[in-house]
Amino acid sequence: MSARTFITGFGAFGTVAVNPSAKLAEASKRPFQVLEVAFAAVDEYLTSLNPESFDRLLMLGVAASRERMCPELFGRNFIGKTPDVRGIDLEGEIEAGAPLLLESTLWTPEIASEIVAFDPHTKLSMDAGEYLCNYISYRALQRFPEKKVGFLHIPAEDKLPLDVQMASLTKILEVIERTS
Repeated sequence: MSARTFITGFGAFGTVAVNPSAKLAEASKRPFQVLEVAFAAVDEYLTSLNPESFDRLLMLGVAASRERMCPELFGRNFIGKTPDVRGIDLEGEIEAGAPLLLESTLWTPEIASEIVAFDPHTKLSMDAGEYLCNYISYRALQRFPEKKVGFLHIPAEDKLPLDVQMASLTKILEVIERTS
C-alpha cells in the first residue's frame, strides 16, 4: 500500500545547505523525488508525474522558523518576491483568474484531527507561505484534483531533531495510508 504514496522533498537553498525535507523523503521508505528549489523545476516535475503512478502525493518542505510539523490545509494562489535558486522571481498570482485557495485533498478533517491528537510535534497550518512550498502545493492541487495531495512543512533540525521528525512522519504516513 505504501508504494502508492509518493513523497517529494527539496534540495538546498539560501542558508539551508542540507534540506531536512530531502533527508526525510529519502528515509521514508516510499518512492520519492528531491526537487530543485526552482519554479521551473517544480512545473517540469509535476507535468512529468504520471497520475496513474500514485494515489497519494505528500510534499515536504522546510520552514525554518517553525517548531512543529505543519500539515498545510490550503495552497494559495500567490507567490512573494523571493527569487528561487535560479534567480527567478514570480511575485503575484500563480495563475491569473484561478481560485485564491485550493483545499488540500489529503488532510481531510478525520486525518488532520487524528494526526494532531496523537502527535505533539504536529500543528495544523492555514498558511503555506509565499515561496516554493506554497507554489508546489497549489500547482499539485491544480494538476491532480482526483488524487490525495498534501503539503507538510517541517522545522529545521535545530528546532526539532530529525529523528523526532522521522518518527512523526512515520506515524503520519501510517494514518494517511490507512484512511485515504
